Amino acid sequence: MSSSIFLLLLAGLVVSVMADYTGKLLLVSMDGFRYDYLDKVETPNFDDFARHGVKLPYMNNSFVTKTFPNHYTIATGLHEESHGITENHMYDPEFNSTFSMRTHEPRWWNGGEPLWVTAKKQGLKTGTYYWPGSEVEIRGVRPDYWLPYSDDTPYRERVDTVMDWFKTKGVKMATLYYPEPDHTGHISGPDSPQIIRKVKEMDGILGYLVQKMKDNGLENEVNLIVTSDHGMTSISNTRSLDLQSCLNMSDVVRIPSVGPVAHIQPVAGREDAVMASLSNVPHITAFKKDDIPDHFHYKNNRRIMPIIAIADEGWMLYDVRWQCARNNKKSTLKGTHGFDNRLMTMKPIFLAKGPNFKTNFTSDPIQNVDIYPLVCKLLNIEPAPNNGSLDRVNVFIQDTPPIPGASTAASILLSECLLAFTIVANFML
Repeated sequence: MSSSIFLLLLAGLVVSVMADYTGKLLLVSMDGFRYDYLDKVETPNFDDFARHGVKLPYMNNSFVTKTFPNHYTIATGLHEESHGITENHMYDPEFNSTFSMRTHEPRWWNGGEPLWVTAKKQGLKTGTYYWPGSEVEIRGVRPDYWLPYSDDTPYRERVDTVMDWFKTKGVKMATLYYPEPDHTGHISGPDSPQIIRKVKEMDGILGYLVQKMKDNGLENEVNLIVTSDHGMTSISNTRSLDLQSCLNMSDVVRIPSVGPVAHIQPVAGREDAVMASLSNVPHITAFKKDDIPDHFHYKNNRRIMPIIAIADEGWMLYDVRWQCARNNKKSTLKGTHGFDNRLMTMKPIFLAKGPNFKTNFTSDPIQNVDIYPLVCKLLNIEPAPNNGSLDRVNVFIQDTPPIPGASTAASILLSECLLAFTIVANFML
């Protein structure tokens, strides 16, 4: 090796050390946490978190604003049309099969590469304490630590387990998922006293998590992101439309998904007839697949049916056959999500805290596709192709600051590199 090449390589090593991040990150989702819930009640732990970190006004999520599609968008950095999890319930014409939230077959999930796969492929140990897709072997890879999903696991127990992963198991990247306040928002509505109590409870969980990170010496090592998949809006039985009363069902093959958005597969050649039937129905906006507005990023996938009907905010679309077959309880719900992602009621939270995030900082909202490249950057790994942008997140991240009174591994390595660089340079020159 020539002296010039050696010096270039050594200089590159020095630069990489100087620009390094901690390489450890915990991604937390509190399902259905609408951006303005934090304004409805005192949340001392969220407030303290924001003072010592980053809090955005809200985050822009993806259409459709459902749990599985948005969580997989966060994990992969891909729009729903790109990763293929386009609904909580969907039909794939190539598979001639339907998907539900209990579907763990890899063929449904291989359209994207989630963070735990990207990180593990590049040598990092990963753990997922629940996340849509985390129970699936995706592209032949599983997280090092994962669990079959259960709603019943105590919330503090989840924190304790994840802390142990970081402290004793060598995990560098983990996810942590909570089904609240989504569940309460559905049952009681987003403006109910029950949601106030649940937000207070989740504030307590955040406080417990932050304290456990301190107790385990992780607060200066692990970057922490707290976010959500969507918001919530009020619904009622008086604002629902049965699609069977709107359509000639002889024109329809199937309606695999209903609610705020209905997917409709017409009989071949009857697309125009179905569109005509929907054209004058109040509180519905229907599109042929090719005409779905580009800002939704929701047309280029075979699992999106030839016609979709989007309900006005607060209105619900039903197919009585679907309702009876799958979930008779939907008519009792007081809140839901899935509507146009431009609606403020659909916007979730985004907060972040840790050695590579600025303190007491806010900026313009990001897109949820941006979380994937952000996490990859903070883990010092190469991202897979994605739809996110670092331009929107660079403003609130920083290099790892020195820890007062301590010699970090990075500073020791940097000193050794500089010493070696000086000795070799003097010798070769």
